[in-house]
Amino acid sequence: MDAVVNHQGLTEASAARALASACSQVGLVSQSADLLRLGENAIYALPSEGVAVRVARADIEDIKRKVAKELAVSRWLTSQGFPAVRPFDELPQPVQADGRLVTFWEYVPPSHAEPDLTDLAGLLRDLHTLPRPDFPLPVLDPFPIMRRRLTLAEGVERQDVEFLTEACDRSEAAFRSIMADDTGGLIHGDAHRGNLLARDGQVLLIDYEAVAIGPRAWDLIPTATAVDRFGLPPAIYTAFCRTYGRDVTDWHGYHALRTVRELGMTTWLMQNAHSGPAAAEFALRMDSLRKEDRERRWHAL
Repeated sequence: MDAVVNHQGLTEASAARALASACSQVGLVSQSADLLRLGENAIYALPSEGVAVRVARADIEDIKRKVAKELAVSRWLTSQGFPAVRPFDELPQPVQADGRLVTFWEYVPPSHAEPDLTDLAGLLRDLHTLPRPDFPLPVLDPFPIMRRRLTLAEGVERQDVEFLTEACDRSEAAFRSIMADDTGGLIHGDAHRGNLLARDGQVLLIDYEAVAIGPRAWDLIPTATAVDRFGLPPAIYTAFCRTYGRDVTDWHGYHALRTVRELGMTTWLMQNAHSGPAAAEFALRMDSLRKEDRERRWHAL
């Protein structure tokens, strides 16, 4: 059964089954759970329990390693005094449920004060000055997950999958060259405003699935790209650069890593691009990538 579930993809229905199973195993009530996000993982809030639940796509070995890393990174960041969200370690971690791996985290209620990109810049500046943890971290490599998404792709045109596969092949050589020149240090790996939460006047940097060792520019590129792709006002980007202390668009490797980032965003969206707004946005992104149009406006979903 697990093998079938693992290849179905993560849908609202399959994530809900895993949520119910995992909560039943640890004694939580899941009937009133709120789905906060459905992407690479499904994130649920259980406000009455003070718990957030993260449902991974599968329980294969690669994901097991990532989940173990997320838990270790969170505990380590907390020990360093860095503002991180904590695992809910009163419960067993992780739990296998319906062919997926499930973890439990402290629930951070919605805040009236929304974190902004200068908050992100300050957190990244501080994160990038931390020492490497005393446990092994992977070296940044976004290609295996992109290729896995492409291998498992369902409900999208074959020519789109073929184009993205070839685009990954073309961009990998430049990426490997940059990595050879700049091994960097500790990076978040998925640094954007959606991975910020506010709690008691403090902004937290969350989601440690992509934490790795790599060029620090990797964490700055999503905000730089947002000026062209998502209409971020240049003045806000200037404030981001001022807070962090660097404008990554001046760096020689910017365009190569931006291409890899955009392929990652597009293959991520592809997983849910079967119909509706996600399908329309996927088509738009594919058209802009084929035409190498770097200024075509994308839309965040």
